[in-house]
Amino acid sequence: MATTNHKRRPPQSRRQGSGYPVQDLRKRALAWAVKLRVNPRVIRVQDMRHKWGSCTSQGTVTLAHDLVYRSDKFQDYVIVHELLHMRYANHGRVFKALMSAYVPTWRRLEADADSPPAKTGS
Repeated sequence: MATTNHKRRPPQSRRQGSGYPVQDLRKRALAWAVKLRVNPRVIRVQDMRHKWGSCTSQGTVTLAHDLVYRSDKFQDYVIVHELLHMRYANHGRVFKALMSAYVPTWRRLEADADSPPAKTGS
C-alpha cells in the first residue's frame, strides 16, 4: 500500500542492539495509534533495505529497525505517515493536512528521509 523510502543503512555493528529500543519504537507507534484513532493489526519492526516503513491494507504496519537510530521527531514522522495510511490510502489533501496537524515539521523531515541515520555515541 504505502511506503516511506530511504536508501542508506547504518554499519552492521550499529544495527545490533539490546532489543529495548525496538520495544520503545513499538510503544511509540501504539501511542500514536491511540491518538490517531486507528487500530493496527500488527506493528512490526524489522530490517528494511529501501524504506523507513510501510502499511498494508490488512492493517500491518512495518517500521525499519534503523529508525531506532533516528530522532524522536523523525520516528514520529514515519509512524504517523504509516498509521494515517490506515485511514487514507493516498497522499491527497486530507492526508497532507493531517500530517501537518500532527507533525508540523513533516515536510522538512521528509526531505531528510534519504539521509543516513544519526550517529550515536562512539
